[in-house]
Amino acid sequence: MQWEYPWVLTGLLAVPGLAYLFGRLWRQKTAFREAWSPLPYTRAQSVPPAAARHHLSTALFLLGFACSVVGFASPLLQRTAWEPFWENVALVVMMDFSRSMEAPRDPDELNAPSRFVETRQNILGFLSNLPPGVKVSFVPFSEYAIPITSGFSDDHGELVAKVRHLQRDFFYKQGTDLALALQEGFNLADAFMQLHADNGAGRPPVTSIILISDGDEPINDDLRKAVNERNGSPVPVFAIGIGSATPAYIPDDESPVGYLLDDQKQPVTTALNTETLRFIADKTGGAYHTFAERGELAAALQDIIREQGVRSQRPYTYLFPLRGFLFFAAFVALVAAWRVGE
Repeated sequence: MQWEYPWVLTGLLAVPGLAYLFGRLWRQKTAFREAWSPLPYTRAQSVPPAAARHHLSTALFLLGFACSVVGFASPLLQRTAWEPFWENVALVVMMDFSRSMEAPRDPDELNAPSRFVETRQNILGFLSNLPPGVKVSFVPFSEYAIPITSGFSDDHGELVAKVRHLQRDFFYKQGTDLALALQEGFNLADAFMQLHADNGAGRPPVTSIILISDGDEPINDDLRKAVNERNGSPVPVFAIGIGSATPAYIPDDESPVGYLLDDQKQPVTTALNTETLRFIADKTGGAYHTFAERGELAAALQDIIREQGVRSQRPYTYLFPLRGFLFFAAFVALVAAWRVGE
């Protein structure tokens, strides 16, 4: 415990003197009653003083006085709390830019926005509300992955501006290669952690990957290899599945029927593949989240960043003032002493 004004504690030296004065007052009261009680009129009117009430009132007064003195000395109690260390959190946000992201998130919803449009809107809101200090690398991917920043950046405003101008046809090849995308994300995370270690920083950074995709790709050998190589890795992958299990057509303005057609002139459909995304999340120690209804993506992103904040927590020591509690105790004790002594 620390004291803001320790010299005020010298006032406690007055407590023995006050106790002596109260004791002397009690003896004077007792002597006065013994001197006057033999008289008939006084004996009929007087009431013997209550020793218990006097001593209790004295004790409460001394307690209130002592609490006041200690309160004016302003004691400070050292306490420890845990707080997120956001400067030690790094995220690789990977968003699917494949052609299937043009399909509506919910094919049964009238005028539903595309998976891409709604995902980008939620990511913009997520980046805008990130705690200061969180480092982010945004990586669009289709059949290959291209980070839009050099390494990681904590300038969230710059990231928002860049993501806002990205279009779905950012890539020439518009298929999906989750294995290649994950390898790029892991390489970014490994390079950042190595740079952090080379700089002699203390605790290793809390690094994770957020993979947002419709998972419209089966589990193949390349994906198994990319994931199995990361067993025991400190970089979990949080997979968020976009879309519905109900097959949906992919819009195509150049098609005569308004939908993407295959080589046999049949409409191409796409559906959420939860098996692939759950496989990635389970093998890397992450978690799987769904985005089938409005608001679920924003909630999933908030849950992920909250979890990373918990992982990055560090002890924080602060001084807690006790002055208010002592003044309140002094007030209660003095009022009680006054009421008891009446």
